[in-house]
Amino acid sequence: MPNVLIAGGGSGGHVAPAIATAEELESLGCMVLIAHSTRSIDRVMLEQSAFEGFQVPAAPASVHPIGAIKFCFGFLQTARLIRQVIKSNKIQCVLSTGGFVAAPALKAASSVGCPTILLNIDDPPGKANRLAVRWADQVLSTVRCELDRVTLIEPPLRSVVIASSDTAGCKERLCIDERLLTLLVTGASQGARTINDLVCKLAMQFPSNFQGWQVVHIAGPSQAARMQEQWQSIEVPCKVIGFHHQMGDAWGAADLAITRGGANTIAEIAMNNVPTVVMPYPFHKDDHQRTNATPLAELGGVRIATDHKTLEENLFDAGDIILELMKDHQTRFNMKQAMISASPQNGASTIADTCISCVEATRG
Repeated sequence: MPNVLIAGGGSGGHVAPAIATAEELESLGCMVLIAHSTRSIDRVMLEQSAFEGFQVPAAPASVHPIGAIKFCFGFLQTARLIRQVIKSNKIQCVLSTGGFVAAPALKAASSVGCPTILLNIDDPPGKANRLAVRWADQVLSTVRCELDRVTLIEPPLRSVVIASSDTAGCKERLCIDERLLTLLVTGASQGARTINDLVCKLAMQFPSNFQGWQVVHIAGPSQAARMQEQWQSIEVPCKVIGFHHQMGDAWGAADLAITRGGANTIAEIAMNNVPTVVMPYPFHKDDHQRTNATPLAELGGVRIATDHKTLEENLFDAGDIILELMKDHQTRFNMKQAMISASPQNGASTIADTCISCVEATRG
């Protein structure tokens, strides 16, 4: 089986599919290395996986003079390092899962004749993928997008984000009450301040609506202490976590969730069949998180609520939807059944098969 280098980073949304594909490739007997950015979230996620990773000095593209210099310098340094890694580890295929690590990695691989694959998970594609696609031999995408030569696949998911047992087992591993319904609050790897503040305020203002419920609040590493302090004055059972690697347990324990709309998050919701209120990140100009969530909303599995950026507006919009779903057991059941009927699959196996096929094709 071939040696594969996976390059992706800059956010958890790019490292997660790298780990998911690495799990599948390793199960098939491949040797896998993962190249990631210098951002701490990349390092933390790799450290909690079973795979060897190394940092590259790539930087995001920027129109500002200093940022542009950093981008160019990081691009050249990263491409040089990737070429060295390909040679010293006899890498036979390079897969990019996106982020600003993508372009220099694929450029380096292409320059030495190593087969390249680009994975895209957003519509519209990010700047990094729009640049990187010119060096990709094959392009896989989990969504329809503007890139050329795209093959559509299911999203790849890590084993740790898929519930491994029933609800009671997941609640036991989280050390929460098995008798209570569970509201999962998560803003993905970095947390989401507006979502954090909204749910706390709802519990303060409408405590009767939370009777029979407990909250698992994954607040983000930088916001966990602040959220813990707020929940201490609220008479609702709550477990506050900064970052949680075993997200399968959290999804498996949840009866309702509130979260952002990153591509990986939407795929995790669908795979675990969790009724969810999705509040897309409001500062993306292209609003791609809303685009990510729309197919699942049309299916009936999630509700999309606008993040108005202010607590007062969110209380009267997303807040009303959350409180409605907390009391409406039948609607939550229908949302869950809609996702179960869709039978989502894990796309990691398709990506792994594509990597192996690329190598076999070059061997003739």
